[in-house]
Amino acid sequence: MKKLLILILALASTAQFTFSQEALEPSKREKLQALKVAYLTEELSLTPDEAQVFWPLYNELESKMKAIRKAQRDNRISAKKNHQTMSDTELATSIDIELEYEQKELNLKKEYNVLFKKILPIRKVAQLHASEQGFRKELLRGAKDRRHPPGGPPN
Repeated sequence: MKKLLILILALASTAQFTFSQEALEPSKREKLQALKVAYLTEELSLTPDEAQVFWPLYNELESKMKAIRKAQRDNRISAKKNHQTMSDTELATSIDIELEYEQKELNLKKEYNVLFKKILPIRKVAQLHASEQGFRKELLRGAKDRRHPPGGPPN
């Protein structure tokens, strides 16, 4: 586990960290994805058989979530850019669309939660969300450490 955390911190300290994977170069995106796979596999203690059925399903979920988030981001950008010129009706529609995207994400999470419960023990399904958050925290910690090294002056 320590080796994995060191590897994550090393990647975060050498790579340009960003919240949006689309902004990452393909090689950095692939490294980040490999780190996530290693982290989640270890955190969930996936057996080889579990991993073989879990990862295609998880990747499918991630792909669908990415598409929803891209459409949601496009809606936000459009609303922000045109906010001053939009009518009240258009603004209300934009807000409703935003909520629809959030609902789509929730529905997708619920759908895949059911599927994950069919292939993994319930304890591993319950641990999945916490492990995803743990991975994000490690990345953020690495990015923060890179910007403000311990004992050094802030950048």
